[in-house]
Amino acid sequence: MHGSRITAVIVAAALGLLLATLFVPGSRLLLPSRPAPALPPPLPVLVTIEDLAGETWPWPRLDLTLLLRAVSPYRPSPVGLLLPLDAPDALEPLQDDQLARALAAFDSPVLPAVTFREEGPGEKMELTPLPHHGSLRGIRPAESFLAPEKGLRRPTRTSAWKVTPEADRQVQRLPLVFRQGDRAVPSWLLEMYARALGADLAQSELSGRVLVLRSESGRILQQIPVDLRGSVPVDWDAPDPAPVKMEIRSVVLASEQERLGVTPVHKLTALTKKPLIIAGALPEVDPTIDSPWGQKTLAEAVLRTWTRLAAGPVPVLHPPRWFILGCILAAATAGIFAPRKWIVRLGAAAGTALLVFCFGWLAARFGGYSGALPLALGAATAFLLSSPLLRWLETGHVR
Repeated sequence: MHGSRITAVIVAAALGLLLATLFVPGSRLLLPSRPAPALPPPLPVLVTIEDLAGETWPWPRLDLTLLLRAVSPYRPSPVGLLLPLDAPDALEPLQDDQLARALAAFDSPVLPAVTFREEGPGEKMELTPLPHHGSLRGIRPAESFLAPEKGLRRPTRTSAWKVTPEADRQVQRLPLVFRQGDRAVPSWLLEMYARALGADLAQSELSGRVLVLRSESGRILQQIPVDLRGSVPVDWDAPDPAPVKMEIRSVVLASEQERLGVTPVHKLTALTKKPLIIAGALPEVDPTIDSPWGQKTLAEAVLRTWTRLAAGPVPVLHPPRWFILGCILAAATAGIFAPRKWIVRLGAAAGTALLVFCFGWLAARFGGYSGALPLALGAATAFLLSSPLLRWLETGHVR
């Protein structure tokens, strides 16, 4: 008797778990987003370098220097270069000094350093830590780097950056946190977003798997759940963001036109106190990435993630495996003792699914957990099937 019950519960739970697994792509359906910040940061202005196509790589630093000098009167903040600057200028290495001086006109522009694991060939360097509580297990490591030129690091902030496509070659997540030894360090994207939000990363912290961004006074500005690798999902399903887009040489031309009193090709006043991202949009420096909607650039993934965070991040954490298994086993066990009438059983299964989903909704609202719908369907299935399976086992059909 007890053996039949145990078998029925285990088989019903396994079938419920299988159904829940099939619905994992809908883990965030019908769930609320986490609260958006009271003063969301504006969408960054994007300056691309498409009009440098055909130039010798690495591209002349002079173009970047002229761009930074052209936009400096408008005081964009923060400024981030989503470009590899690990090699010296191809034509004139002294241009690196000029670029460093142009960068010094801004408040610590953010440069990316591509991360490697500890055995990687890159340079060892220490990054500014992010206070954290809890285990860093699972967070992607950043022990060595393909780092920017040393002369460019003095007036800038260097942050870890590495984007890894999924098995299907689609980029679904962007990192916010990396692990360096036993410390947490912010990514390039987190540095940019936190500054635009007015957060002080020295006062902020990674608490478990939730990023708590605080102001200089310690006031909480936003809480962002990250996954087990320290990343957040790219919101490819949202409408395309509509940032102000310019090209590097067009910006320099517009600055000169404004100086001469001619109608400029771009209104550079759009840069005033706005975040600025200078990014490549060419295969040489920014290879297109796969997405559910075709070929996209890394800059587009950054803008989509930025928009989602500013509007309120979506639930990203999955419940612990022990909790998922325990919930479905409990539903299967309860189904053994439910009345045999199908109408009553269907109502009880629907009530079980509703109860699980409500708890999941609250977990998404306050804890950033996803998976309420798959878990509710799996629990309801296990509840419905356990009693019929027990009757089938006890009537002697299986020996």
